[in-house]
Amino acid sequence: MPNKDMISAKLAIRGGKPIVADPMTRALPIGKDEITAGLRVLKSGVLSRAGRGEEVLKFEMNFAKYCNARYAVTTTSGTTALHTALGAIGVCSGDEIIVPALTFISSASVILQQGATPIFADIDSNTFCLDIYDFERKITSKTKAVIVVHLYGNPANIKDIVHIAKKHGVAVIEDCAQAHGATYNQKKVGTFGDVGCFSFYQTKNMTCGEGGMVITNKKSLYKACKSIVDHGLIGGYLQGYNYDRLGYNYHLTELQAAIGQVQLKKLNWFNNQRRRNATFYKKLLAETPLQFQKETHLGRNVYYNLTALLPEKFISRRDWFIKAVRSENVEVNNIYPYALHKTELFRKNNCAKLPVAENVSARLFNCYINPGITKKYIYLTTQAIKKVLNNL
Repeated sequence: MPNKDMISAKLAIRGGKPIVADPMTRALPIGKDEITAGLRVLKSGVLSRAGRGEEVLKFEMNFAKYCNARYAVTTTSGTTALHTALGAIGVCSGDEIIVPALTFISSASVILQQGATPIFADIDSNTFCLDIYDFERKITSKTKAVIVVHLYGNPANIKDIVHIAKKHGVAVIEDCAQAHGATYNQKKVGTFGDVGCFSFYQTKNMTCGEGGMVITNKKSLYKACKSIVDHGLIGGYLQGYNYDRLGYNYHLTELQAAIGQVQLKKLNWFNNQRRRNATFYKKLLAETPLQFQKETHLGRNVYYNLTALLPEKFISRRDWFIKAVRSENVEVNNIYPYALHKTELFRKNNCAKLPVAENVSARLFNCYINPGITKKYIYLTTQAIKKVLNNL
């Protein structure tokens, strides 16, 4: 195990001996139960709902039940879940959609896909989620909806956001792509707004490789989502071949749904382990000058990642810091290194000044928190972080 001498030793990036001799690996989230479920579907020969499969329907029903929502509709990804939600609430050209500046590209790119305009709002300096005051300032007569991102698994201040949105007649879409099972005031995220959208990508809190889900308590939105993901089909009657809206082929497969159901059963354990891992990280890094993302009041973070900020004086050295830590053969990341309004796609037509999002994105880095990692993995990661901080 590393000791104080090793932490103060020459950095690997400068020719020193790395903390870990060989790069560490993380356990895969797929086990025997998922393999069994997948084989069951393959042996059945029914891989899609068009072949009269039932796995997708069961997954939708079980996920809705888990979230305490009335309805759920599967999609091919978290991105297509968001796109489906925008279509369901009637977003079109000329509409403005407010979205936090610190999030994955999909939270904003789907707005462009729908012909609308993303309006970026700043984030809270503690929770890194949507700043409720800047959100309200950005509302205009053109504002159709707000996309609220529960970033890194941390619930946003969703109750106040919904209150403001209702006051102004603005629809609320919850982006829960990193927040499966997270709660605000003991209620699952995704159920506060008009719709909630989830991702089942490989890195998420639960996975079936790719896939997504839209949940809602409104029957009209449920019907619209069901139609949009199925080519705009009327009433779900495939043999009718009649359509009343622009739709897409956003079908989840039976194989993915079978794996997703197994993962759903494990989700609470996964999330509890993520929280335990985060606590251990923070304990080992408590004496460093790092600032960690804080939980929202009444919120329960499920830690898609553990996110920390370097001190202000090192803001220009964040990218070098990450490279140096990786040279010690441990894993850290920077999700996301740019506020979206500063990316090539958006900055040409955007002069917004969002100081908190710009500052946080320039200082942040992330530690892997997935439930398959060991205490040794966490310990070695924190030693590498301390070693690089000591040498900055």
